[in-house]
Amino acid sequence: MLAFKTNNMKKICFLSLLILNFSCDDGDFDVPSFDFDDVSLSNCGDVVLHKISSSGTEALILKLDENNTDGNLFKTARSNEAYAISSASSNNFLYRIFEDRVSNDYFCQEIPPIKPIVLKEWNGEGTLFVTNEITLDDEDNVPTEVEGTILDTDNDGYPNYIDTDDDGDNISTLEEDLNGDGDPTNDDTDNDGVPNYLDKDDDNDGIDSINESKTADENSNLIVDYLDPNSTTFIEASTVPTNTYKQNYVISFEFETLNLTNSENEINYTNGFLFGTKSGSFSSSEIPEN
Repeated sequence: MLAFKTNNMKKICFLSLLILNFSCDDGDFDVPSFDFDDVSLSNCGDVVLHKISSSGTEALILKLDENNTDGNLFKTARSNEAYAISSASSNNFLYRIFEDRVSNDYFCQEIPPIKPIVLKEWNGEGTLFVTNEITLDDEDNVPTEVEGTILDTDNDGYPNYIDTDDDGDNISTLEEDLNGDGDPTNDDTDNDGVPNYLDKDDDNDGIDSINESKTADENSNLIVDYLDPNSTTFIEASTVPTNTYKQNYVISFEFETLNLTNSENEINYTNGFLFGTKSGSFSSSEIPEN
């Protein structure tokens, strides 16, 4: 309830300030809603981030002078990285009011279209801080706290926490969850104390699982060869597939101070302004640097 009241008080104060600052037009006040609290943050190219109000006729636009090739802005960890924002720099911030609803495509064109017409525009000035938290995940249902960030069971260069095949037997860790309970750590075919997803020889027959068939049943006992200690047919290992894991990010953009100005008036955020937070993920096959 307190948070609800606080947010509404901020909106009331903002609208009151605008009413005092805006000039009259035929007896009517031109007061924008400035409703961006529950609006998602979108981005285009190198690098335009924007939010469209719930009414569809207002937008906040942040342009950063960053090379965002292949999503570099979102792939790079940042901790309160500061940007000076002003109309005179290559990093700028705009608040626009349009005559009609605007779509995301408007901001993704090198030369914005003529319509919808921009009725009013404010330039922003202040200090912006960007923080980007990155986590890596191989999505193999084994938590990172269990796998650790150093152990590399199969010595392929990928630590277990971003390795989809931890023991390098060409059977993904997810596929080694034989009982299908969503936990690969409790499946141990040969009962040697090493779960299958970390065991190079799952059936303990002296032949590594990578050199046994994953589909054949040599002796027709309804047990696939790589899990059958009584099946000892050796096959050449197939090519190891490329390891691919997720690189997740949560990036936030927050102004320490923000002043919005145009030829008519000025709007000041002396206590800061949270532009927004954006989350997403990329697929990666890069071996992390030590």
